[in-house]
Amino acid sequence: MTKIAVITGGSSGLGFSIAEQLGSEGYQIVVLARNQQRIDNAINKLASKDIKAKGFSCDVTNEQQLREASESVKTEYGKIDFLVINAGEVTTKLLNDYTSVSELKKDLEIDLWGTIQTAYFFTPMLVEGSRLLMISSGFGLIGGAGYSTYCAAKAGVINFGESLRREFLYKNINVYVACPGDMDTPQYQNEIKGQPQWLKKDSARKVMAVDIAAGKILKKCNGKARFLIVTGADTNLLMFVSRILPRTWTNRLIDMALPRPLKD
Repeated sequence: MTKIAVITGGSSGLGFSIAEQLGSEGYQIVVLARNQQRIDNAINKLASKDIKAKGFSCDVTNEQQLREASESVKTEYGKIDFLVINAGEVTTKLLNDYTSVSELKKDLEIDLWGTIQTAYFFTPMLVEGSRLLMISSGFGLIGGAGYSTYCAAKAGVINFGESLRREFLYKNINVYVACPGDMDTPQYQNEIKGQPQWLKKDSARKVMAVDIAAGKILKKCNGKARFLIVTGADTNLLMFVSRILPRTWTNRLIDMALPRPLKD
């Protein structure tokens, strides 16, 4: 029986790399994204590699669009073997530099509410033994200056995912949350362009090729008891330091390591 993988934000970046790799494993891919032209381009690229794929246009913050997309998937495929909730956005601003409440809510609505709403509509189609992967971030593990709402949203994804892991234990559905570091994606390039000058000046960030990150993440979605997936030496170091050092020491180290605005 054909295995079905549904991937939000699957038209580019990490989502597309995951689609490619799952497609090469025999999954039929369903791409969900906002831009129809990008969906079409992604489908064509997958088809050129003999990967069967289809796409539906929807915004993960739009209830009606998600409902319609989920109904289309249910009608056409009837089930999901691998659900990847990946669609996201990142804004780099100090809290007091936001100019409106709607701008302030954007990362929370896309990254956290979009994840929750997608899970609500699509997880009923997961079958026994299937997998659910949600994409958080290294900044879901820690708060970084200039990333306040993004960090809040991605931390919420981790805790939401842990709740679902326990809710789905009796269904034998494996739930994972990935916390990758920086990856060479269109979102990362936009993030760098939008950074305030103090953040650009002080950043010394290691960027991983997106196909390598996707491979590392999928390799760890292997049915074992592991829940939280980290990629990259920087994120692994953060996890290690947080486990062995008192919180006050960890804070001091991170304060020195991460950029922050300083007095003129």
